[in-house]
Amino acid sequence: MFIFFLTFLIFLFDKILNADEIHFADSHGPITVMGDHMHKKRELMFSLRFSKMNMDGMLSGTNSISLNSVMSAPNGASNSSGTYMNSPVSMKMNMYMFGAMFAPTDNLTLMAMSSFNKKEMVSQRMRMRGGSRFDVDSSGIGDTRLSGLFKILDNKFSKTHFSIGLSLPTGSIDNRDTTPASLNSRLGYKMQNGSGTYDPFFALNNVNNIGKVKIGEQFMIKKPIFGDNSNGYHYGNSINTSIWFSYRWIKNFSTSFKINYNFFGKMEGEDNEMNKRMSPAMDSKNVGHQKVNTSFGFNYVNSNEFLKNHRLAFEFIIPVYQKVRGIQMADEYKIMLGWQYGFNIP
Repeated sequence: MFIFFLTFLIFLFDKILNADEIHFADSHGPITVMGDHMHKKRELMFSLRFSKMNMDGMLSGTNSISLNSVMSAPNGASNSSGTYMNSPVSMKMNMYMFGAMFAPTDNLTLMAMSSFNKKEMVSQRMRMRGGSRFDVDSSGIGDTRLSGLFKILDNKFSKTHFSIGLSLPTGSIDNRDTTPASLNSRLGYKMQNGSGTYDPFFALNNVNNIGKVKIGEQFMIKKPIFGDNSNGYHYGNSINTSIWFSYRWIKNFSTSFKINYNFFGKMEGEDNEMNKRMSPAMDSKNVGHQKVNTSFGFNYVNSNEFLKNHRLAFEFIIPVYQKVRGIQMADEYKIMLGWQYGFNIP
């Protein structure tokens, strides 16, 4: 409803806006797609993004299961002799992402991105221990990504580029909080802010222009190749691929629809300080997934003299398919709001 209302307002003021001198709104992809575009020589762009993700309920494979079923499942003990003593109920994560892009040439754009994460997880204890609920929190800087984007093709019909980068382990893998088991427990894998490993990644991006319609695709793969982190594990390979369709209603406003597939592989090793008998969130066998999401969003670029060429974007993401490894929380929804501003350096 909000998108349609904003569309009406922009149509109403379109005659007032000086649209001849602005960039098209759809020259950037949906705000959740990172590194989707390149810049011209000596152009610098800064970006801020805020995302909010909610998780609620539990899954085993593709099936929803009750908390009682979770706490009746065999835990991570080597002989599978016990069951989990508590279960996650819900989780919220707020992420503040900071990015910059700079083009030293028309054929190369450099990109850097990091984040600050704030997480909260609510869990429930098993009935024989009172059945009460408790929550844990963590916050801190996430991992940092550095990459280079290299042009392959650029004409009025298609734009294609690839990127190569490295994820740096700037996020903590030692977040702790008070739990029923300890006053200083290391939290589960989802509550950590980083991977603890140096992970190279590769992406291929393409956008096709069909009048006011754009069709974009991105394929990205990240592969840890430098061994375990300091806590004795590393995450599996990840593959992320998206296709989106956008329509430019006027020069400074477009809407989009996106389909995303995400694969996250099996973890190798485990953090021996995590008590995997306590919760599936601390059990390494419960890491990995395949997910399909759809999203709806808009891009807007300001054309007034005041704050000219500043961009705002919004996207709402909902899951349509989730298959998890072991027992994990289910995604509920995610929203992302973004600001971008690019300018030329003399």
